[in-house]
Amino acid sequence: MSIIDFHVHAGKYHLLRDDIQALLQRKLHAPSEEASALFSNPARLEAHLRSLGVDRAIVLAECGPGTNFSIDSALIAEFCTGSSLLIPFGNINPCHHDVRTEFDKSLTLGIRGFKFYPAEHGFDPFSTDMRHVYCECAERGLPVMFHTGLSAQRDASQRYIHPRDFEPLCRDLPGLIVILAHAGRPHWYEDACQLALEYPNLYVDTGLLRAEEIERCLSFAPSVRHKLLFGSDWPVCGSYSMHIAELSGGGISPDSEPELFFSNGRALLDRMRIA
Repeated sequence: MSIIDFHVHAGKYHLLRDDIQALLQRKLHAPSEEASALFSNPARLEAHLRSLGVDRAIVLAECGPGTNFSIDSALIAEFCTGSSLLIPFGNINPCHHDVRTEFDKSLTLGIRGFKFYPAEHGFDPFSTDMRHVYCECAERGLPVMFHTGLSAQRDASQRYIHPRDFEPLCRDLPGLIVILAHAGRPHWYEDACQLALEYPNLYVDTGLLRAEEIERCLSFAPSVRHKLLFGSDWPVCGSYSMHIAELSGGGISPDSEPELFFSNGRALLDRMRIA
């Protein structure tokens, strides 16, 4: 089975906060040296993912508290350089960056989309500067992804986490590709799915969802299967192979698996003009 994964974290392990490092060691059932090698070495990570059937993977920057403001767009762009599998998505944190300057810098680095964390980073995603970024992304065909659902990040504001918070953006910018990460887990799956059906430009990623939660999304509206993007949220999901096995053996309809794991993601990459 070929896989396109829209939700992978990587960068430099030593830049992570100590509590995040401890979490990843537990999730991966690995000592710090092994966890660090996978997280920090692009060749090692690419080989690992490829051995498990991954064809392309979106690697997400997160310049914020969990990474001591260090795993930024520049680091992720460098991490993915020369890889045929890894695709860099940047991050802009208005509490840390000059938004427009960081956006322009990200374009020169070859960033292919962005993930934003309003709850974790404590900012208004609808400020004038952020709206400028969304308009530019719509013009350039660059997707924007938002964390939705409750945040496990320490000291997160838990604001701007409901999928419907982002409905005005989809309505006002129909050319902007919007991805709702985590499908609003654990409370707002139905809202996320309904939005995906209402707006052609909106997609839902399955980061950290269990098989029964994905099936719940499909039960709300079976046709949402065409708008679901597989996201592992590795390494937070733990063992990649175990995560895939649990999903594929956990009750997801065999008819939905090819779309979830590959076809939907491939169609979106085509729309982004990524071979």
